Amino acid sequence: MKRVLIVEDQRMPRENMERTISESGKYVLAASVNGADVAFVICRQQQIDLVLMDVCTIGSKDGIEAAAEIKAAFPDIKIIIVTSMLEVSYLSRARAAGVDSFWYKDISPEALIDVIDRTMAGEHIFPDKTPKVRLGLAESTDLTAREIEVLRLVCDGLEYSEIAQALDISERTAKYHVSNILSKTGYANKTRLAIAVTNKKFIIPSIPEDKEFGGVQ
Repeated sequence: MKRVLIVEDQRMPRENMERTISESGKYVLAASVNGADVAFVICRQQQIDLVLMDVCTIGSKDGIEAAAEIKAAFPDIKIIIVTSMLEVSYLSRARAAGVDSFWYKDISPEALIDVIDRTMAGEHIFPDKTPKVRLGLAESTDLTAREIEVLRLVCDGLEYSEIAQALDISERTAKYHVSNILSKTGYANKTRLAIAVTNKKFIIPSIPEDKEFGGVQ
């Protein structure tokens, strides 16, 4: 039977995936961990045929970074990115990392075992695009690429001057972009906007430059 490594830091989704594997009759659980940092080590120490890799896990490395490392060293290992975060850059980053498939935990119409079976058979299962999220009065797709960059920094708690510095724009321009986002979404201020975006799992905060996201879709 094919050996599966699960990388997931949330208990319930991890247990659900473990149950899916154990009840499949054709896959066996090789290991189940809560941090992407150790995934490469396990792949080096054990025979692993498939990795179910969450993106946001415990440790200094996210799941897509870990997936890229595993694929570079062990190209025959199949990797499925599994996430509940509707972060706009994940699809492009996952494709660039060379993963085999991509599955949204909470909203994908396909069952996980179906995605696993098809991936192991050589298919590449990717959604056409990141699902839309309702943000107040707007859809997530109503925001421009620059507005999403600004929004990421707002969610990171940055002030206008810090947003301006991070994006190499003037503070006035930073305020202009935030004002446009608030106007589109209808939220009263940055704080309410950031809380709403985070609760909807639409976007995650910015990350250090040495781990910069790929292009926004």
